Amino acid sequence: MSASSPSRLFDQPWLFATAIAEATDDVIFAKDLEGRYQFANPATLTTMGRAAQEVLGRTDLECMPDAADARRIMANDRQVLSSGQPMETEESLVMPDGSVRYWLTRKMPLRDAQGTLVGLLGIAREVTERKAADAQREAARLKLEMGVQAAGLVMAEIDYRTNQNHISTELAQLLELGDTEMTVPRQAIFDRIHPADRQRYLDAIARTIDPAGDGHLAIDVRALLPSGTVRWLHIRLQVTFVEIDGRLLPDKGICAARDVTVEMQADRKLRAAQRLAKSVIEGSAALVYAKDLAGRYILSNEAWRVQHGVTERDVARGIDDERLFGPEAAAVLRANDRRVAEGGRPVQVEEAVAVGGQRLVFRSSKFPLYDETGAIYAVCGVSTDITDVLEADRRKDEFIATLAHELRNPLAPLRNGLEILRRTPGMPPQVVHTRDMMERQLRHMVRLVDDLLDVSRISRGKLELRREPMPLQRAMEEALETSRPALEAAGHQVCLELAPDPVMVSGDGTRLAQVFANLLHNAAKYTPPGGRISVVLRTEGGDAEVAVVDNGMGINAAMLPHVFDLFAQSEDVPRNAQGGLGIGLWLVRRLVELHGGRIDAHSDGPGRGSRFRVRLPLLPESAARS
Repeated sequence: MSASSPSRLFDQPWLFATAIAEATDDVIFAKDLEGRYQFANPATLTTMGRAAQEVLGRTDLECMPDAADARRIMANDRQVLSSGQPMETEESLVMPDGSVRYWLTRKMPLRDAQGTLVGLLGIAREVTERKAADAQREAARLKLEMGVQAAGLVMAEIDYRTNQNHISTELAQLLELGDTEMTVPRQAIFDRIHPADRQRYLDAIARTIDPAGDGHLAIDVRALLPSGTVRWLHIRLQVTFVEIDGRLLPDKGICAARDVTVEMQADRKLRAAQRLAKSVIEGSAALVYAKDLAGRYILSNEAWRVQHGVTERDVARGIDDERLFGPEAAAVLRANDRRVAEGGRPVQVEEAVAVGGQRLVFRSSKFPLYDETGAIYAVCGVSTDITDVLEADRRKDEFIATLAHELRNPLAPLRNGLEILRRTPGMPPQVVHTRDMMERQLRHMVRLVDDLLDVSRISRGKLELRREPMPLQRAMEEALETSRPALEAAGHQVCLELAPDPVMVSGDGTRLAQVFANLLHNAAKYTPPGGRISVVLRTEGGDAEVAVVDNGMGINAAMLPHVFDLFAQSEDVPRNAQGGLGIGLWLVRRLVELHGGRIDAHSDGPGRGSRFRVRLPLLPESAARS
């Protein structure tokens, strides 16, 4: 055939169609009304993996490896044959190697010259790779969408040449522009920017669309909505540029925005709290500071800097205790800091340092500081100068000791004089009554002076206990004998419940008797005449427990935490009771603690009595017996 006579090919259409079918990569086939293949081009045979003689004259059920595929294809064929209309559908085939491949197939009815339906023609193009690419794109889209939703982002696409923004449904709803995605002028978005933020927003946009920059924007602005609501938005924008007539101009922009109102409100509150904390720290008269784990100061308030004669720059440079106080004091301070850092607990300590040539003592509260991971990164301290307080305490102790000795000196001749009067016969009744009253008051004075002397000894660490194994019952009986005059004078009923076996402790019998005598004296003092006082001794675990319980005036809730404080006195002292100095219960607590024990007080309130409970460690044999 020559190029000058092409009509010979077109005079034979079947030959022309066959040539095309054999040359194409598309699958082309023809079937009769029973679904038997009448024509299959090379691509069809290659797809099936069969020779022509294995396909022609046979149905899909006979040719295909997967019966389900065959039945599905034949169902599509019947639909075309029954409707007489073309069909376009996607069909899948399980290949001989087990893989699945996809074709986009168009099937149409075949008719003879008289128009009678004789079969169908099919043309299929493989779309496996395209379908996989579509699936990947869809997966990527879904992943992006999920990421955008998870991040709380709302999106917009900007066309700078048309000045139009295509915004997502979520952004439209956020800006109160509508309930669906839409295309709006850029001005519609700008109108939602809070007036106070518009100029800052415009300046940022101008820098972003300048070709000299990188086209990137990140900004926080407020949106003022028609409803009156103000929302904070964090906006990120990336602009691409296009060259037109030799000039780079902004072309497209992808914008992602996030509602950060809650975060901004929290941030403002945090900054306000930080300002408040800084003001409190800076305004505090106490010394406030923090040191990192290497011992370098990282924070200080003005009071601390003034006290130690340093500046904020010194602190910023990492000044440490050795430079401030010398190696000896620094070692003590570092040891206290390590206790906090290693134990993870606050400590209360007294620390002495030399400042300006003067020895100062500070009462310090130290506690750990934690980072966001929960790790300790610093030790913070709040210190108060107690040098003057300690000096005042020392002078007070000296005064008490001096006062007690000075008061004790005249008591001996008074006692001797009263003894002479007692031995003088024939005294008138009025004189005898006066002598007895004076003896009672003298005993009270002796007791007060002895208590003052004990306070002085304990405060100066000069009280010595003569401890020995002893039955606690002995100290209680001595205390009861000592207190008997006061108890009988008030007409109190005393109920004594002692453990039958000796309750052995290591103690100073005289001092333990003093403890229980003070408790009995206290109960007698605060119980109206004719009251009931019970004393119970029992063992519990490894302790001996002595409870002194009365049905007297009780203790109000405000006073209860302070009953063992030195010089603490209740305002509810009965008018007929002898006054005291408020040191008896303080002595009781200190003497019990010196014996390794503890004491507590309980009352249900005024008029409901009180209970004082002393617990002392048992000696091993008594502990085993209990």
